[in-house]
Amino acid sequence: MFLLNIYDQYEDNKISLDKFLKILQYLESYFVRRLFVSITTKNLGSIFTKLYSQIKNYDDIVEGLHITLSEFEGNKRWPDDEEFRKHFVKFNLYNQNQRDRTKLILESLESWNNKEEVNPNNLTIEHIMPQKLNKPWEKMLGNNYDSIHKKCLHTVGNLTLTAYNSELSDKAFQDKKELLIRSNISLNRYFQNVSVWNEQEIQRRAHNLADKAVKIWPR
Repeated sequence: MFLLNIYDQYEDNKISLDKFLKILQYLESYFVRRLFVSITTKNLGSIFTKLYSQIKNYDDIVEGLHITLSEFEGNKRWPDDEEFRKHFVKFNLYNQNQRDRTKLILESLESWNNKEEVNPNNLTIEHIMPQKLNKPWEKMLGNNYDSIHKKCLHTVGNLTLTAYNSELSDKAFQDKKELLIRSNISLNRYFQNVSVWNEQEIQRRAHNLADKAVKIWPR
């Protein structure tokens, strides 16, 4: 109902295309940030039933939306940068049943500030540290390889996009790296100067991606 009202305003030339797109950007940010912070979705229906009436009397409806979303508290809140970053780096983004969602997030990270267009239809999600560890990977991760694997496997720092998925599988990191940096995926240029892949490197990359995320989904 909220989006229909906003779209009607746009169709009636009451708001510009730029403002309409800004509203969509704020809504996407609201949903994505809440996703990473694991805030319940059960009250979203009631939030959006009332939202239009809360903002329609503002002189600038975009500003009204931003103010209203920013003032929400508790389970209605729009996480700020600090909370978003904190959860972004450790959230288990990959889920077998929601791979489209995971891919969409990675595609957004890939396309941000990137002038080179990549066809997402040719890409699949790749775990850098593989889903099944072999001896070389256990050695690279160190004595706590099992706990590191459970903790970091599905986090954003360990995920990327590739067209080589079936070829990469559980290859050693150096072999994966050679294929990844050869691709035209901007996300994979990161690996050019990375020599090992362990917990510290996964977290370092996650924080690097978090820097992008707060700009892609601003508050």
